Amino acid sequence: MVIDVTETSGPGRKTLRTAVDRASSNPGGRTSLVEPTLLCALATRPGHGYDLKRTVEEMTEGLVSLDLPGTYRMLRRFEAEGLVESSWASGDCGPQRREYALTAAGWALLADWRQFLTRQRRACQLTTSAIDAALGAAGQTRECADLHATGPAEPGGGA
Repeated sequence: MVIDVTETSGPGRKTLRTAVDRASSNPGGRTSLVEPTLLCALATRPGHGYDLKRTVEEMTEGLVSLDLPGTYRMLRRFEAEGLVESSWASGDCGPQRREYALTAAGWALLADWRQFLTRQRRACQLTTSAIDAALGAAGQTRECADLHATGPAEPGGGA
């Protein structure tokens, strides 16, 4: 799937990488979830970097954690790609802050991430079931497998 962010075709046409392309450029780990969770936070409500960082961390129960400079770098990249637009908003106290909101292209990419993550969840479920079956066939329990992965409790201890 290619997401077209313009109404026209030709030299001015910009296309964005899909969720699959974006995830494969940063495979594995929590970092691969930073982009879709930040987009989701923006879908909940427009906001500035600090509020969005807090929303992502609350939404993911702390499993996805953003650093503030990285959050603003990603928001600027999103804006350059046409996924968000920003405007200056006055805060309750202190200076004005840049507030970010999803564009139509941002909403389209969020929907694409939803499809991609749904497929990934299914792949994880199938893989976990296969691992459980393999451990069971080998006479291993999950707890025993965890012990083997972490090693013996004491240095030099036997198995």
